[in-house]
Amino acid sequence: MTTGGSVGVVHVHSDYSHDGRDPLARLAGFARERRLGFVCLTDHAEDFGPEAFERYLRECEEQSHDGLRLIPGLEFRFHGFPGLHLLALGLRAWIQPATPEAFIELAPAVSGLTIVAHPMLARYQLPEAVRRGIDAIEVWNAAYDTRYLPDPRAFELLRAVQRERPDVLAVAGLDQHDARNDRRTRVVLQDPSATDPVAELRAGRFTNRGLTLGFAARPAWGSVRLKALKSLERGLRGVERVHDRLVRSRRLGRGKSGTR
Repeated sequence: MTTGGSVGVVHVHSDYSHDGRDPLARLAGFARERRLGFVCLTDHAEDFGPEAFERYLRECEEQSHDGLRLIPGLEFRFHGFPGLHLLALGLRAWIQPATPEAFIELAPAVSGLTIVAHPMLARYQLPEAVRRGIDAIEVWNAAYDTRYLPDPRAFELLRAVQRERPDVLAVAGLDQHDARNDRRTRVVLQDPSATDPVAELRAGRFTNRGLTLGFAARPAWGSVRLKALKSLERGLRGVERVHDRLVRSRRLGRGKSGTR
């Protein structure tokens, strides 16, 4: 896998999020150990207010040095829209949109890239304002889709949105909450000397890389390739179910032996 300043990760949570384990300083260390040039943070917006967000901006700046950038961003969710989570990367000012429509109206002016996160949680259904205004769709979420394969139904959603808006991008995200578990999806900028990673992402000048495959920011995947991906995904899910049953069985066995 390519390494260096042009390589980064998207969709990462710090301990500014209620379910994140890592202080920003630890995430900076995580990035340096893996020779990453940038980390696009997406902490939960509901855990912030204006003052906390200003502290967040300052600390991201303080931890950004020696060729590494911690890029502030937030993940927004909305009452009445279960599973719909929208990311704003490179967020420069505090916003508090109450609806997806408000997010699409407010976020582009103060951020560099907007993304639909893990669309499977929203059952691949997007409000019309989001379909018209979002910049990218997370077609590979390493937490929900596993680290091995992207989500074929997310690719189908992307293709449907691209029929009217061909410039909508495909993004691979970590959805990382604990740096001890690196699922190893990466985004790789085409220009290794680029100084503004978010601008490069917005322009689509990057590729996505994972453990098993890579794809462009605007993948030209036809029906045959998507069918093959679906078959692979079904097989992987089956293997995971068997593995989970074995793990549960072993745990139960240890529990019973401990009660004798």
